[in-house]
Amino acid sequence: MTTYRVRLEVLTPVHIGTGQVLQHRYDYVVHAGKTYRLHVDRVLETFEARWQKQAQGGRYPLPGDLLTPADYANAALFRYVLPGQPRSGKHFAELREFIKDPWDRPYIPGSSLKGALRTALAWAGWEERIPALRRNDIGRNPKFAGQPLEKRIFGPDPNHDLLRALQVSDLFGPQRPGAGLGVLNAQVITSRGLQAPIELEAAVGVTFEGTLKVDEYLFSRHAQRLGFGDRRAWLTPEGLLERVRDHSRARLERLAEQFARFAERGIPGAEKVAGFYEKLLGLRLPANSAFLALGWGTGWDGKTFGTHLQQDPHLFEALVRQFRLQRRPRSAPTRRPGAPFPTSRRVVVKRERVAAPFGWVLFALEEGQA
Repeated sequence: MTTYRVRLEVLTPVHIGTGQVLQHRYDYVVHAGKTYRLHVDRVLETFEARWQKQAQGGRYPLPGDLLTPADYANAALFRYVLPGQPRSGKHFAELREFIKDPWDRPYIPGSSLKGALRTALAWAGWEERIPALRRNDIGRNPKFAGQPLEKRIFGPDPNHDLLRALQVSDLFGPQRPGAGLGVLNAQVITSRGLQAPIELEAAVGVTFEGTLKVDEYLFSRHAQRLGFGDRRAWLTPEGLLERVRDHSRARLERLAEQFARFAERGIPGAEKVAGFYEKLLGLRLPANSAFLALGWGTGWDGKTFGTHLQQDPHLFEALVRQFRLQRRPRSAPTRRPGAPFPTSRRVVVKRERVAAPFGWVLFALEEGQA
């Protein structure tokens, strides 16, 4: 094994969800501009008498209903406390949870980082492995669309897949419950403005660390039958980082253009995000680093072949319709072959203004044990 230390410095909020939705006054409460994750069992045990008293009146209280202002000073009642609060104060208002270990310490799953690296490698490997895009290469089932293309780039099955040789650990930040997280308000931005509010926990301004390992035996003469020895260079630090940089640069250029168009439409704050992307494009990074997008909100082009699928505008427009890649039917201007896609993005919103995009990190590799 060749082992590398990995650092992910969060540049814009990152959300890696559990699939669980937390509910106001059952899982969490809000006080003085902060969000308190309840330790439900302790709350019910501590205030059993209060619960019994309220229940006698025929009203069965939620755990959060049992607290008084003075109780917020008792840290034992809460699993963790986060800055920020959801917009809605209604009972059972929803908050999307960030993934954590059993001690409530946030982490980035190795599968999330490996998935982002796989997307970048697939995008960069297209020129080497896909001489021409054919409709049959994409498939007809939306659940497995693009798998024939992936197999041509990485290998025909899991046993013969190049990334079998890549092992990515989970990555951890500060070792305290909820450390590095905040509660953010997100919305979908389109040319018509801000839509669909979403509340979530997200990592902000924190660094996660872990390891990345390459199984060298799988590139030895003993494993030649696996068939991916010719792509060993893809998994060297230089080769991997070069491919990640190329993919990220292509995405940053398109995102800068898209948010500039949002700004022209008069959407507040869009010009700030366009400027952020332009800034990243102008930065000269250390040789061991690259920008990378991962997690929720990175968009369709952050998890697919992106621009390569759009090389044939007529074919791509047919795919948008067939796979229903847009929830609403595309209007006449956006339905033309070659029109920008996707037409919406998920963003952080503060005071009805676009504040930041989601998911951008600085990815750094150094050889040696973490």
